[in-house]
Amino acid sequence: MKKEGLLMLVAGAVLGAVLGFIATNSYYTRKMASAPPAAAAQEAQAQQGQGQGEQGFNSAKHEAMLAQIKRELAKDPTNVEKRVLLGNIYFDAKKFDEAIPWYEQAVKLDPKNTDVMTDLGVCYRNVGKPDKALAMFQKALSVDPGKRQALYNEAVVYGFDKGDKAKALEIVKELQAKYPDDSMIQQLAKELGK
Repeated sequence: MKKEGLLMLVAGAVLGAVLGFIATNSYYTRKMASAPPAAAAQEAQAQQGQGQGEQGFNSAKHEAMLAQIKRELAKDPTNVEKRVLLGNIYFDAKKFDEAIPWYEQAVKLDPKNTDVMTDLGVCYRNVGKPDKALAMFQKALSVDPGKRQALYNEAVVYGFDKGDKAKALEIVKELQAKYPDDSMIQQLAKELGK
């Protein structure tokens, strides 16, 4: 599979990672400030630099925050937002197997959330389940027929995973008609045309 053909997928993942990091960090900071003493102790330990890498990632803090969200979910089993948050955290860490159950639960609770459906489809693709990925993109498109990212990812899966370049190019033509100035779509068209 050509790396250039995945450029849009990567760009979407990077944007999601940045937005997820900002939202997650803000959420964690608020939660840890009001956390019970055990969580506060874990936070203090994390602040001392244990598990901290070159870029400032603190694994102890990260794990404490994940545990806090999971505890909150145990108390509120219908909370979609926190399921999506956990899915995003694992997605951003490229732990797609771990993101899948959280996204699946979120879609079950909020069957109209096309963003989560699309992210779930990307996870399925990344764990080698292109048919499940396509089904999820198509589900998102049934809710929002113009969902650009779902259409784009559907073209990627057809073109690069399923080997159906004709179907992929058909989708790309639809995208080009709707978004003629989108350079990522133009790049995908070039990659599929090779």
